[in-house]
Amino acid sequence: MSAADLGWIWPNHDISIPEQLRRGARAMLIDTYYAEPDPGSPFPFKFRTIPDRTQGSSANATMYLCHTTCGFGASELIPEFRKIRDFLARHPREVMVFVNQDNVTPSDFARAVEESGLIDFTYKGSTDVWPTLQQMIDSDQRVVFLAEAQAAGVDWYHRAYGGPMQETDYSFTYSPSKWATDPPGSPVYAGVDKLTDPNLLGASCTPNRGGSTGGLFLMNHWVSGSAGKPVEPDPGMAEIVNTREALVNRARACETLRGRLPTILAVDFFGIGDTVGAARELNGVEAEAFLELAKPKGITVKAGRTGVFRLVLSNIGTAPASGVRFCASVPARLAKPRTCVTAPPVPAGGKSAASLRIKTKPTARGRATIKFTTSAAGDTLRTSAALKVIPAKLRR
Repeated sequence: MSAADLGWIWPNHDISIPEQLRRGARAMLIDTYYAEPDPGSPFPFKFRTIPDRTQGSSANATMYLCHTTCGFGASELIPEFRKIRDFLARHPREVMVFVNQDNVTPSDFARAVEESGLIDFTYKGSTDVWPTLQQMIDSDQRVVFLAEAQAAGVDWYHRAYGGPMQETDYSFTYSPSKWATDPPGSPVYAGVDKLTDPNLLGASCTPNRGGSTGGLFLMNHWVSGSAGKPVEPDPGMAEIVNTREALVNRARACETLRGRLPTILAVDFFGIGDTVGAARELNGVEAEAFLELAKPKGITVKAGRTGVFRLVLSNIGTAPASGVRFCASVPARLAKPRTCVTAPPVPAGGKSAASLRIKTKPTARGRATIKFTTSAAGDTLRTSAALKVIPAKLRR
């Protein structure tokens, strides 16, 4: 959630959560804090972090996504969760995992999940024996929530380490002051080499938090500044360690050492490199379409006339989408109940548009919500828009 496009200091990513979701991120390491406005803060983000997780009842305290301190950047938690909820509602086959560095109480975190609507998709089953992804999709329980510290009292919230999750180390460092002068292979490059040198990969995969138990396996894969000296995360490091080759090679090395492939690939600067391509290769998944349906504008039309809704379907995936069909469901009191049109395949990276013409009845009156369904490449997307029908002739 620490992103340059939000103006955060020392961001870990160029792009914020909504765009990360569009590009394929399905696991998120988040940090939650209480904070309150602080106009006297020396940082651009005028917030005072309340570090004690028991202080959430402070009069002005609100839950935020922050990293290290809310003075470096802060996004209010519930609105950000609503964005994720909206994405999952539009894409009913997507499954997610959240690992929360929790500086808020479990009950307050649960309240944020409930108020945002993410509770609608929350996984409530066992973390000892996991269902398949298809079973999670079929039950619409598609979001797993894990806490680093406290989860007691919330049955769908689970403490990550010592339970369902294990991980690798995450302390891979370099010294930025020497980057330009020291040759590759010198100690300054130690963190980079541990993530990319075939002879050192095994050492980077030794157990950290969670030991060797837990069905989920988190591979931490980023390079930060020299030990004990926090610096701005470096996108130049991401260009080296976020390549498909580097991620796949290290994941395979971790599989050899730990007896399982990583479940989560955690990187800085997700938009750099090819983390999604690495995940595809590790999962043995071919290129596929991934569709986004834009919400059309509402319209007003006179009774007996035809209203036109324009739908635009974008394919941000890596394969074309065929079998494209756009449909509109309309209340029978206003028009014919269902109208559909077909469209050509949508190429990878391309768009398809359709105009759905709704012929209203001469006697139609009032407002209604028109529900749109678009199917393509085995997926179904839904949206809606308002239709207002007014009399053809207004009487005095």
